Amino acid sequence: MAIPKESLYLSKVLGVGRIAEHTENTHIRSYAAEGADVEFGHAVMDGTDPEKQIKLYASASGKFRGVAGYSTEASELDTSLFAAGDAVPVVDSGIVTVYTEEAIDDISSDAVRIRHNSAGPGNFCKTAVAGETVQVTKGAEWRSEGASGTAVKLFLSPPFAITADT
Repeated sequence: MAIPKESLYLSKVLGVGRIAEHTENTHIRSYAAEGADVEFGHAVMDGTDPEKQIKLYASASGKFRGVAGYSTEASELDTSLFAAGDAVPVVDSGIVTVYTEEAIDDISSDAVRIRHNSAGPGNFCKTAVAGETVQVTKGAEWRSEGASGTAVKLFLSPPFAITADT
């Protein structure tokens, strides 16, 4: 039986942090949120205890773990946030919808980058900004185009390689 297409059943774009296409490669792990305000559909990195905790991607040298998934168990469901200690589903393999702070125009050439400064930790983007973004050079690629501030499909396939933009 074929896997159904999202467009056959939904009249609108999925929200961030949702599984966009179900494949045999989809893999989700559960971690505790370290600190507050881990947002659905944003990049996460290892926490203090990398076996148990994650936090928003906020360091040029952080280890990218994946994307914070959507969960009805989040403490702040109305604002799409996990509070400290919440169980966070982390999508580290598969196709997931992510928040992008700028338009993704060309999925074949736009680089996958993550903002790690205080202006938008964990936001996905395509433009290099020295000292503020990292490029995911291996293990991630765009699977759909979209306007800034919207949900865009991102394919994840670890292991990941990150290079800081300088």
